[in-house]
Amino acid sequence: MALLVLALGNDLLGDDGIGLRAGDELEKKNILGVKVIKSGLSGLYLIDLIEGFDDLLIIDSIMGDEPGKVVHLKLSQLKPQVVPSAHYLGLPEALELARHSGLRMPKRVAIVAMQIANSQEIGSGMSEEAQQCLPTLIGDALSLISEWGYDVNAWRPNPSSESNRSRRA
Repeated sequence: MALLVLALGNDLLGDDGIGLRAGDELEKKNILGVKVIKSGLSGLYLIDLIEGFDDLLIIDSIMGDEPGKVVHLKLSQLKPQVVPSAHYLGLPEALELARHSGLRMPKRVAIVAMQIANSQEIGSGMSEEAQQCLPTLIGDALSLISEWGYDVNAWRPNPSSESNRSRRA
């Protein structure tokens, strides 16, 4: 089993960077069977990152009426996006296209997101609500990872630590 935690966002746009911050913390845990990738990409550009994993957990921000509230979503809950071309497909459409093309896509997909009010203020920094919400976002992600059968207490050795040990031997 292999899980990809895809932490999305843009840290230059205030609270939109919450997914990246959560990804930083989850990456430090180095959980066995779990790979964390942080990205500012979207749509079709994510397919190369996602291909080959059994499970996919997306951590991101989402525009909403209750800034700082953590929500759990399924792909089916995301509304199709009206876009100028296929280059701008939303994630559900991109995953479906990849499956129809014969690529191995995750069977289980979930989204844990924090609602934000405005993600378009360049350089605004993270709001107090987002900073207070970060532990909840991470905790909810860890709970889902555990529900899916990954042992959040089993960590894999850090590759750089392993190579240092072998040099000493």
